[in-house]
Amino acid sequence: MGTHDYLSLWVPNKLYKLGTKMFIYPGYQRNFVKLQKQSSRKRDDPNYEKYAKWVVVVSQDRINQLGWREGIDLTDEIKGDELHIKPIDKSIVSRNNEVMLYEEFKKPIKNLLGRYPGGLTWSQIRDKLNYTQKFPNNKWVRKLEKDIDLNRVQKGGETIWLLEHNTLFTIGYEGYNIEDFIKKLKDSNIQQLIDTRELALSRKNGFSKGILSQELKKAGILYKHIPDLGSPKEIRHQLHQDWDYKRFFNEYKEHIKDPDVLGNISDIEGRAKRKKTVLLCFEKDYKTCHRSIIAEELLKRGWKVNHL
Repeated sequence: MGTHDYLSLWVPNKLYKLGTKMFIYPGYQRNFVKLQKQSSRKRDDPNYEKYAKWVVVVSQDRINQLGWREGIDLTDEIKGDELHIKPIDKSIVSRNNEVMLYEEFKKPIKNLLGRYPGGLTWSQIRDKLNYTQKFPNNKWVRKLEKDIDLNRVQKGGETIWLLEHNTLFTIGYEGYNIEDFIKKLKDSNIQQLIDTRELALSRKNGFSKGILSQELKKAGILYKHIPDLGSPKEIRHQLHQDWDYKRFFNEYKEHIKDPDVLGNISDIEGRAKRKKTVLLCFEKDYKTCHRSIIAEELLKRGWKVNHL
């Protein structure tokens, strides 16, 4: 072949009819990409390899075809023995950044309002957390209402931010050791535990009132024992004789009709509005525990109940 000879390729008929011609000249590399090694040090420098980096050189034609511009952010992915390089999806980066910023906004506010049960104005929150924005992001505020039970109320012409929870939790310590039990509460962001046993004693290490309250205090969780919410001794002993749960629950339902017991349930409501609260008893399965009846009463009063 002479210097101007070329190799012809077969072209599909539909392209030929459009006047398409395709030639490849000898030595022409259609997808030319070169891998180069670069370093800020000279080759004889002992640190040459330490400061080396690999650069992929792509032809200008390819860049033009892709519509890429200098300075765009790229990401790479290895698939088998291939390296795939593509631009970063800016919309995903933007969404991820927003999520990260929202989380950084949410946690301090949640912790701060947890220390001020009476609530704070936005100006007070801003000053205490050294925030610079004059007004909060409305989108984030609406998310806080769902995520941390944020409630905003008008008092004296001002908007007060406070945490007003609408969900109560229950848990039985059966099957737990004290370390795993505390971890479960912390993982669930529990702030307050209300002990519903008549006698807060246990043969399980760590679950009698004294040591349990100490361990909870170390974890930053409040402890409150309300003996009147426990199942009375007589119906508890009867259950251990006949295992008639239907009878047991019916008798406990009668017990909680007592004005003092109902008053204690109202006390739980007041406490639970300000701190994420769990009701404690022994049984792992709430369906075999009197705390399920307390939960039913709270459901009637408009609360949501979640059994851990």
